[in-house]
Amino acid sequence: MSRTITKAVVAAGGAGTKMAPITRILPKELLPVGRLPILEHLVNDLREAEITDLLFVISARKAQIPGYFGSGAEYGMDFSYRVQDDGAGPGAPVLAAERWAEGRPFVFAFGDNLIRGAAGTAAPLQRLIGAAPADLGLLTRVFRSDSIPAHETLLGAADGPTDRPGPEAVVFGKDRLDHTGAPWVHACAARWVLGPVIFDALRDCPPRPNGELYLIDAVRRWISAGNTLTALPLRPDDLRFNCDNWETYHDAVAALSP
Repeated sequence: MSRTITKAVVAAGGAGTKMAPITRILPKELLPVGRLPILEHLVNDLREAEITDLLFVISARKAQIPGYFGSGAEYGMDFSYRVQDDGAGPGAPVLAAERWAEGRPFVFAFGDNLIRGAAGTAAPLQRLIGAAPADLGLLTRVFRSDSIPAHETLLGAADGPTDRPGPEAVVFGKDRLDHTGAPWVHACAARWVLGPVIFDALRDCPPRPNGELYLIDAVRRWISAGNTLTALPLRPDDLRFNCDNWETYHDAVAALSP
């Protein structure tokens, strides 16, 4: 069933310790890539996907973000801000948005990730919004199980490489969660479509031993209970940069600067 998504939540509260010392004075999300900060590239992507209302979930140390973006009027959008303590985990910004979401599906994005679609194709986020149902969907990158980059968040087993002109969405169920021995795996690619079911799923999910609440843990538990989500693989020529370290940030600058 088709529907319009107009809301998005952006998680931008991480401490950025891997990019210290500069992140002690400037949020990593405001580091420039080309002529724009990382986070402004994401804002433009959301606007192009017809998002009109955006909630930034930030830490108390990141007053520069609302200082830079303001009310959103300059972008023809409505920006809101919520402050959350560091160390709450990547699931906490979603829970913080429950009342703001007003029971409607929304996009959830990590503010330090840049994604660029291949030339002449629809943007990955737009493809996801078009493919995902109202409950749960996400962009993924498919990797060989013996060549998964460090720090990728794994969802589960994949069918195979995405070398077709336009990879199709996959209905992902509990049969795929155990990727032991699977030659290919889905890794999360920092863009989600989330429905109201996610809030109960997060509340029912225990935090990790360090006290942090992880979105992927809640999602995997929800799938293991017999539910499904839509996984939309990125195309082989789509670009994704998780700019939480200097090496990836420099790769993004080299690839995306004019």
